[in-house]
Amino acid sequence: MRPSADATALGMAFVSESRPDGSRRFIFAGPRCLGVNGVEGEAVMRDAALLYDMILPGHRAAFAAAEADALANMRPFDIEVAMRRPDGEVRWHRFASLPRPQPDGSVLWDGLQIDVTDRRRMAAELIEQRRRLEVAADATGLGFWEWDVEADRVVWSDRNKHLHGLPADAEVTVESYVALVHPDDVAVVRNAFEAARDRPSGGDYSIEHRIVAPDGETRWLSSHARVSNAADGQARLVVGTTLDITERRAAEERRVLVLGELAHRARNFMAVIMAIVGQSARGQPTVESFRQVLTARLQAMATSQDLVTAAGGQPVVLAEVIARSVTVFGLGRFDLDGALAEVTVRGDMAVGMGLLLHELGTNAVKYGALSNDTGRVAVALKPADAGRAAFEWREAGGPAVTPSTRQGFGTRLLQQALRNQGGKVTFDFSPRGFSARVDFPVAP
Repeated sequence: MRPSADATALGMAFVSESRPDGSRRFIFAGPRCLGVNGVEGEAVMRDAALLYDMILPGHRAAFAAAEADALANMRPFDIEVAMRRPDGEVRWHRFASLPRPQPDGSVLWDGLQIDVTDRRRMAAELIEQRRRLEVAADATGLGFWEWDVEADRVVWSDRNKHLHGLPADAEVTVESYVALVHPDDVAVVRNAFEAARDRPSGGDYSIEHRIVAPDGETRWLSSHARVSNAADGQARLVVGTTLDITERRAAEERRVLVLGELAHRARNFMAVIMAIVGQSARGQPTVESFRQVLTARLQAMATSQDLVTAAGGQPVVLAEVIARSVTVFGLGRFDLDGALAEVTVRGDMAVGMGLLLHELGTNAVKYGALSNDTGRVAVALKPADAGRAAFEWREAGGPAVTPSTRQGFGTRLLQQALRNQGGKVTFDFSPRGFSARVDFPVAP
């Protein structure tokens, strides 16, 4: 070992002796002793303390304990300690040696001393870089994952487990991951992976899919991955990242809904105006009185559009939301429950509520109780679960209701207007009159 260590500049080869009386000395200290320790090998062989005293005080106890354990059990000695050279520089060194018991009771240790400062510095830098990467990834919400296909081993970061609704100590397998994917999206995930895998050397893929967390919550995730193939074309390793995009998808759905509502309102605008004009003209003795009634109703329609601004993101009284939304259809045709004033809704809920009530009123004008002179609409508070409220919109006195078998945009709007805010709408096309129950969370 001595010649090979010196030839490769691996470190300083040495042979030390532990005597029965507890003393120790160096029988041999290789020619690299000067380069490694800053002292000549001959000096170390004359006085072993020259080398041992270089060990920093905080590391001497660990060195002595490891040395005593190796001596007592006659097993290899291996430890890393920090040492201060004669020139004052502190370096890390690894001592590794094997025991050779002697007939006189002494033990010879054939060993090697290696400067590991650069390796430890690089390891520390890698740890710091990984820490910074983890902090940055945590700040962006990214989860990291890896699938060793050959070993069938899956590794997920704590963040990735959190994104999937799993605890940090959860064991993850390919099967348990697939079980979390929404049933309608399993094929999307599988096809994306297979398309990347089937390229000669592998490839990348990016997908958006849903998962159903263990608590039942449905989330949208964006996954980016790279598939690395072995020489035989078989997938060897897959690494990737995951980002929760549930809020973005919900915002996109709301935007599509709003844009659809704007288009829907544009299509219905003339029909509503014509209905309002027709109702306003009935029973008016003069053009002037007709003008006054029509102007008032058109102004009410314009005022109802201020609901979004008026809410300002703050909770608003439910009675005000309803009153402002239905004024355009003739507030005198509505029976509003006084208990509605005791309920408040969030600002974003008020926006969706305005869309919903506008659609209910529009349908009542076109097809329901507000399409003649005698019909009325009652809006009353109903019992609901804790933390939630409900009201019923019930029409009476209008034409007989004939349910449509076609689900148009208006029907979809009734079903979706409050969904993203935790609300839901159920309706009944009874021949006696249309009714709808609106259930939603109240503002704290």
